[in-house]
Amino acid sequence: MINKSHLSTGGAIFFSMGWNILQKTHNELVHNTARLLFANIIAQVIGLLVYPVLTRMYAPDDFGLLNLFMSIGGILSLLATSEYQNAVLLPSHENEAAGVARVALCVLLGWLIVITLTIPFSASIAHLLKAPSLSAVYWLLVPYVGLTGCWAVYNAWLTRRREYGRISACQLNQSATGVLTKLLFGWLGWLRSGLVLSSVLSPFIAVSVAVCRSKEAFHGLWQSHDEPIKDIANRYKRFPLYSMPRTLINNLSGNLPALLLTPYFGLNQLGFFAMAMTLAFRPISMITSSVHQVLFEHVAQSVRNHESIVPWLRKQWLRAVAFVIPVMAVITVILPWLVNLFLGDGWEKTAALIRYMMPWMTCVCLVAPLAFISEVFGKQKLFLVLEIVYLVLRVAAMGIGIWVNSFEWAIILMSVAGTVVLLAQLVCYIVILKRYELSRLTQAGE
Repeated sequence: MINKSHLSTGGAIFFSMGWNILQKTHNELVHNTARLLFANIIAQVIGLLVYPVLTRMYAPDDFGLLNLFMSIGGILSLLATSEYQNAVLLPSHENEAAGVARVALCVLLGWLIVITLTIPFSASIAHLLKAPSLSAVYWLLVPYVGLTGCWAVYNAWLTRRREYGRISACQLNQSATGVLTKLLFGWLGWLRSGLVLSSVLSPFIAVSVAVCRSKEAFHGLWQSHDEPIKDIANRYKRFPLYSMPRTLINNLSGNLPALLLTPYFGLNQLGFFAMAMTLAFRPISMITSSVHQVLFEHVAQSVRNHESIVPWLRKQWLRAVAFVIPVMAVITVILPWLVNLFLGDGWEKTAALIRYMMPWMTCVCLVAPLAFISEVFGKQKLFLVLEIVYLVLRVAAMGIGIWVNSFEWAIILMSVAGTVVLLAQLVCYIVILKRYELSRLTQAGE
């Protein structure tokens, strides 16, 4: 009962939507979405089932260190590929797409060199963040960013080839190996660095297996292309110029609690927040990313063919609304009991933090899957501005929380800022889609 309830926070939202669609249609889009969706749900179940053991094995400080490490690694990973991996889906020819992928890998190599050069300063960085334990694991950022960047590129390549089975298998492998390594390191007594080390080993194993099982796709990345890499990079420069800053700002906004609040409230408070994000937001993020991934490829092709996309998107979005809001309301009511039973004593604050973030998480469920619209219709500048506004609002929220010396108020205000900005993004998506349909009908009439 506990696992299903927690999972319903993110997975069941789109599980229900996908199942309803699957009952009525049998097209390729539905099956591809369902394949990634169900793989993510299973991966989340695997991860959540072990948390009652991990929370009794590791302390909140250990989860706080993991969250801080992942926050830094997440920002560096976005810089490392400069969002070129998203451009892999756009070229008409396979060899040009492979060239874009190689551009992303070249950028990644450059960033790995830069990160390596910062290792001698790890103690100073840890002191700045008032997290001394970070210095011992800082060097792991190099393999973590390298693996994350390589998978981002390869994932885009597999998506272009519609090899969703390979992607799903990698997600499941990473979840399973992550669980096993966390338990192993906890059993060995590596309680300070075990969670961080697991975050590096699990993607390494999963990506290695994925490459070995899809050698043909991997070799396809290296097919020859006469055009110089520099020219390909320049053709898709709007991704590093606009998409990367937008994604980076979005990621930075999401990691503000770890980066800004840790020096004032400590790793213990961050540990409760990290657990709240793990139980609530991470499942939502993974599920919505699966829907987004398949929709991106499908809608991009539909737009190239000047096909209608609004009626179908509207229908599925309204279904999601009808399911999401009641589910979130029920979870909000029973959440304290669930968290106490699931995690054990001493984690009550996690339930309170999740409750504070419920409005924001509801909007994430309904708006995040539509983020591909800005890429397909070339509106990166507009949404970059929205992300900058979002960052300013979240910094202000964190600042007020620090000023009143309240971690809870920082999270509450952060949730309010996220809700407002996501609703503004939704309005922009609707306007963009309406203009596309009007333009399409006008051209058809001519």
